[in-house]
Amino acid sequence: MENEALAKSNNKKTIKEHTKDLLYQLRIFKSIYPNILSKEMWGLLKRAVVYHDLGKINSKFQNKLYKKLGYKEFLIELDDEEEVPHNFLSPLFINSKKYMKKYGLTNTMILFSSVYYHHDRELKCISENDIKDLKEQAKYLGILPSKVKKYSDKYVLLPDNRTNLDILEGKDYIQVKGLLNRLDYIASLDNPNVNIEEDLRDEGQTVGDKVQERFKGNYREVQEYMLENKNENLVVISPTGSGKTEAALLWLGDTKAFYTLPLKVSINAMEKRITNDIKYSKALLLHSDAYAYYEQEKNKKDTELEKYERAKKMSAPLIITTIDQLFKIVFKYNGYEEILATLSYSKLVIDEIQMYSPELVGYIVLGLMMITKVGGKFAIITATFPDFLYNEMERLGIPFKRRDGSFESHIKNRHKIKLLEDREFDFEFIKEKAKTKKVLIIVNTVKRAQAIYEKLKEEPNVHLLHSHYIKKDRKILEDEILNFGNKEENEDSGIWISTQIVEASLDIDFDVLFTELCSIDSLFQRMGRVYRKREYSGGEANVYILNNKNGVPYIIDQEIYDYTLEILRNFKGEELSEEDKQNMIHAIFSFEKNEKLMDSRYYNKIKSTIDNLKDIRPYKMPSREIINKFRNILNVSLVPDNIYDELNNNGTIDKWRDVLKSNNSKVSDKMKIKEEIRNYVVNVRWHPNLDMQGEELFYSGSNIYRTSYVYEFDKESKSGLGLIMSNMHNIGYFDE
Repeated sequence: MENEALAKSNNKKTIKEHTKDLLYQLRIFKSIYPNILSKEMWGLLKRAVVYHDLGKINSKFQNKLYKKLGYKEFLIELDDEEEVPHNFLSPLFINSKKYMKKYGLTNTMILFSSVYYHHDRELKCISENDIKDLKEQAKYLGILPSKVKKYSDKYVLLPDNRTNLDILEGKDYIQVKGLLNRLDYIASLDNPNVNIEEDLRDEGQTVGDKVQERFKGNYREVQEYMLENKNENLVVISPTGSGKTEAALLWLGDTKAFYTLPLKVSINAMEKRITNDIKYSKALLLHSDAYAYYEQEKNKKDTELEKYERAKKMSAPLIITTIDQLFKIVFKYNGYEEILATLSYSKLVIDEIQMYSPELVGYIVLGLMMITKVGGKFAIITATFPDFLYNEMERLGIPFKRRDGSFESHIKNRHKIKLLEDREFDFEFIKEKAKTKKVLIIVNTVKRAQAIYEKLKEEPNVHLLHSHYIKKDRKILEDEILNFGNKEENEDSGIWISTQIVEASLDIDFDVLFTELCSIDSLFQRMGRVYRKREYSGGEANVYILNNKNGVPYIIDQEIYDYTLEILRNFKGEELSEEDKQNMIHAIFSFEKNEKLMDSRYYNKIKSTIDNLKDIRPYKMPSREIINKFRNILNVSLVPDNIYDELNNNGTIDKWRDVLKSNNSKVSDKMKIKEEIRNYVVNVRWHPNLDMQGEELFYSGSNIYRTSYVYEFDKESKSGLGLIMSNMHNIGYFDE
């Protein structure tokens, strides 16, 4: 190792070796996507790769690694000044005069700045001693005959300058800098089985090919439309059960893609649907519990860590994910270019947009503006779409194609409704229905779901599902409801009580729905869990809607609730067609038909979110703050005392601590332990009255605390209330 400049202590990799790894990944990327960049930009990217880590030859960095490895010092340090991060030193090796002549000022600045910003570090003062040190090191190593420049920020794209800002937010810089980041991260994995990109084809076919082969040209209306318009940005409104998922896969065709859904359970179900039904094995999922999912689903072909890395590093051809993995780009933190550069040559499907809060909808719309500006494509597929969002998209200059009205379903009539006012659910009526039918009860809060379960739990085959179960128990319940709700394979009757977590993309089909009134779009999603794929010709209602204002205004916007109630009261009839549903959506969410909407808190939250973030300048927000900012909610994880005591008594906690504290533990082993820990926590929204005891548990940054709340679940009967948060019942706390 003597006289060799190291890039990292892991595997004792030298700067030269690490750079070669990046160049190898660059060749892979270019072979798969040769037309992503112009010839000039390919040249800039290659040069950025060559220069990006040269600043690591400084003696402070090298001595740090050598000492860590137990080696003799690389060179005696010239001073006691604080180490300057290497990304600020590397550009000093770039021959600006040479590149000014070859590429011009703008592209020279792109090259310089891509290297300068390739890590998110705080700039330290670059002194004459630092420059002298670099010169000595370069001479000592016998490399880089070109002169080390004196430090100047002349070629740094500073975001406070309007001209620089246009370049920083332009497609060329985003792609060069973003791809440099991706190449660096992939090469740093040191895993030959994970490359920057993969062939789109699975056994010679893309996901679009697989769907076309399955349908053999017999497409439904929405599928034919999306196939014909696969080069367009689309907003597609199509009812539940109309085949819009397969339509979206046809639209993806032979392009790298991301498919977003709001809930992890629906993402997991979608991954199984694509891999098992469509037979496309290159679809991977990515969300906060993805590693645990891969660990459970592991096979001989790929290790769980490799699958996780292929999804996390965006290598897989099709990634099914949550929006927080992608739309944090709206904050333009240092590193957002990695995601945006990838989206610039990808297609993005946004499913179930109505499930998101007004603030998250604002992030999505703004993100679509950024994505389309760099060349990416999107399709929003949904059963309901607020009309005013068309106005917002047009205001931001987002190009898209729409078709007036909803696509028709092959199923004409699925629902008859009955509005219940000034009363409670008729539980005797529900019990009678449940003797022969699959009954679904959806309410707006956990507290209410638990209360109804207490009323009905003595009846045969009654189950409860909400968000306040520990993860492993919630997984049991999610599997159970998917099995019970499979009308074709399961003929059991009974009752499931749940919250809004069953609204989105769960392929369940019940016979009767009892639901509390909520916003119109969520209401129609709930109705989509009943007679999902069947005609309904019964004489009585199969959807009962209770107006009791539960969850208003904490969970459900007061104004949207009132608009929904008004339109249901004015509906003269019981049979609710898909056309009726769309007319109701228009009546509430279009400015033309509802003038009050423009002054509503709901609309103005979306608009203010967009306007507040639209002009944010790059690199102003530290990346570590992004997730909390993005979710705009502080979640904590609780371990109930009875769960903690059981784990402690059987030695599980000691085993976890041994692995997490050991310097000899592999990264993959620590990841497994952290995911195992997550199986025993309940994720809840933070509140000052929340019962949280002591310090963080298990490891720093876990955000896990003990709680004295009672936790109830019986694994044999798969029943119980979950976490009983008794002191939170009267403060408007409860959500999903």
